[in-house]
Parts: sequence; C-alpha cells; structure tokens
Amino acid sequence: MMLDEMGREVSFEDISARYRGHESLNWFLETRDLNDEEPRPRIIEGGLDVTHELRTSDGPWALIIDGDLVTTGDLVFMTEGAGTCALIVTGNVRARNISYGGSARVAVDGDITASGIITGSWGSDGAVLGTSGVLTARALLLDPHTPIWANAGGPRSVPEAFRTLIVGGTGWQEFVPDIDADMPENGEQTFVPEVLKNGMLDLYLARKHAERGGSPFLPEVERSLRAKKGL
Repeated sequence: MMLDEMGREVSFEDISARYRGHESLNWFLETRDLNDEEPRPRIIEGGLDVTHELRTSDGPWALIIDGDLVTTGDLVFMTEGAGTCALIVTGNVRARNISYGGSARVAVDGDITASGIITGSWGSDGAVLGTSGVLTARALLLDPHTPIWANAGGPRSVPEAFRTLIVGGTGWQEFVPDIDADMPENGEQTFVPEVLKNGMLDLYLARKHAERGGSPFLPEVERSLRAKKGL
C-alpha cells in the first residue's frame, strides 16, 4: 500500500478546522485548486513507525501524518505526470535515505534525520522538502532546480539548521551549497565512481549507492568538507 493510501479519508473542511493556524495549512489547501482532479485528503493519526520502505503514488495526493514518520528503510516522495501534491508531518521524520521529486511538496514540523542521504530532483515541477527544525543527513544531493529549507525555529537561511553536506544550486535563498550542482567539473574530483554518469553526479546512482551504505563523496573530500563545516 502506498503511503498516501494509508490512514482515513477526510474533507478539506475537516483539515481546515483541525489545523487552523498551522503555518503550512494554506499551502496544503492549494492542492484543491492546483489539480485538474481534486485530491481526496487523508490523515494518518498517531504517526507511523515501520521497518520497510514507504512510497507515495503518482498522485495527486494530499496527506497529513499527525505524529512522527519513522522507518529504518527509505522514504520516497515522488510523483510523475501528476498535479501538485502535499504532505504535512506534524512530528519528526527519521529514515535511512529520503528522496523527493516531481510535484511532491513535503513540510515537517519537527526535525528530519536521515542516516544516509537525501536527494531532491525536478523542483521545477514543484518538489520541495522543508522542516521547521533541524535537517541531519550524511549528504544532501539536489539538482540545480530543486529547493529545500530548514528553519530550526527561526527565519529561513539558518546555516545551523543543515547538519549535512549540501550539493545544490546557488540561486536559492533557503540554503548555501557546499558543492555547486551547476559545476560539472566537480564530478571526478569530488564523487566516487559509483555515483557518476559521464563524469557527472547522477542522483539515481547516488541513491542506489546509498542503499548499499556508501557515501557519494571521495573519502578525502568528505573529511575535508565535514571538518570545514564542523560536522
């Protein structure tokens, strides 16, 4: 069963009443108007704690997890050919690896912690991941078009909220990358061969490598970057 098929179906009116004043409520309600087919919102009460991979469907979907979202496996928030999707987690998120892309928009009230890596792609279609707390991961790998944010209880662009090494675009206000995703020459000088395609970082290969417990960075590069950032 897909993550967005779990829990129980509710109405947008129910969501509006229950989460009145929530920072991401209007953002969540936008899914009614940004899709040709209005999604049927669902809520998972009490959170989730599992030992297997959790995925979302192509959508459109609108889901609230009222509690923590925890798995020792991977979390995959991906859509393809769908309208705008939205997920709010009112607690913390913990997983091995996390991927988001397409039109998947995910907002977390607590902290996001990945023991492996987080990857984001196709942000031009609306994909975004954000936390009001701290984001911790071995590495955060984004294509140049994909945003992410971490507030740690304060305003956006709080460097201390990102406890990870960031590969991403330099045009975003929400974060400062450690490696510029627009610089292809960073490839063989920065990343292990297992995550490169034609000499450039490939996010799919990076995800598969992370599933085997591998880091995307060359050991000496990772040590240097982590030391520089105090991680």
